[in-house]
Amino acid sequence: MTAPDEIRAAMARKAVSLREMARRTHYDPAYISRALRGQQRASESLLRALAEALELTEEDERIAYMAAHPTRTDSTAVQALADALAAQRRADDVVGPVPLIGAAEAQREALLTMLRETRGDQRNLLCGVVSEAAQFAGWLNIQVGDYTRANALLSEAVELADDIGDSALVAQAYNLKGNIARQKKQWRAVHRNFVAAYVSADALRQKVVNGAQATSALAELGRRKEAEKMLAEVEALRDKAADADDVPGTAYWLTAEWLSMPLGHVYLALDRHDQAVEHLRHGLDSLPPGHRHALWTREAWAALEEAEAGEKRPKCS
Repeated sequence: MTAPDEIRAAMARKAVSLREMARRTHYDPAYISRALRGQQRASESLLRALAEALELTEEDERIAYMAAHPTRTDSTAVQALADALAAQRRADDVVGPVPLIGAAEAQREALLTMLRETRGDQRNLLCGVVSEAAQFAGWLNIQVGDYTRANALLSEAVELADDIGDSALVAQAYNLKGNIARQKKQWRAVHRNFVAAYVSADALRQKVVNGAQATSALAELGRRKEAEKMLAEVEALRDKAADADDVPGTAYWLTAEWLSMPLGHVYLALDRHDQAVEHLRHGLDSLPPGHRHALWTREAWAALEEAEAGEKRPKCS
């Protein structure tokens, strides 16, 4: 019989909310909540229904065993955790942050507990997954506007990634910190975080994105000459990245087409409206239909609208 804590952990991995579990099993959500938190005895029929609703597999059993016996962690279980996290990230593109944020926070806590007890060769692998989990929880908090919580989670992610020397994860965390600063229009902080991400990244496509964001900040700060110089550097990197198969697993969305969007923002900041429209439209059109109007695309759509309006304005002679 699956234990309540195993059910809770599986719900977090699979990004299934309490309300969704109630819908699937026809049990009262308050009863499910009390049972899973140990405030009320969970009946065998409830636990069986919850396990069946979650469609638990051998991989889930392996992860549950790993959580209970962290010193016996194996690479297969760590990979299953990484796959579960990737599924949550893709779900965010479709359903948005609100249904996922509670599960993501719970998943991060469970993984941190597991990491503290894990020994041997698998610790570094698990540490990378925990850093990704902290980043994902941070990203969800960015989307709902809790920047203080997001920054704390991202700082944790940087520490975890530094612990194992994973430059891709470090770069991604600084990228997200830069996004927070951009939402606040704190352009010096934007530049500082994205430069940190730019120099940390090894993967070309990550460097293009981070370099483009740093360039946009320079333009917003009125440092146009520096921005034009960095833009040329980033464009050269984009050409190399388009031919390279180096999409990092931590940033699966970085297709060659997607790279057009951050460059579109640069062109807009530099008042090069024709090129901004071309790049932003190309990047947005390349997204899968289910992701094209995800919450995170709003900024790109707004930029495209602004660029199109600038394109129509008469040019000064």
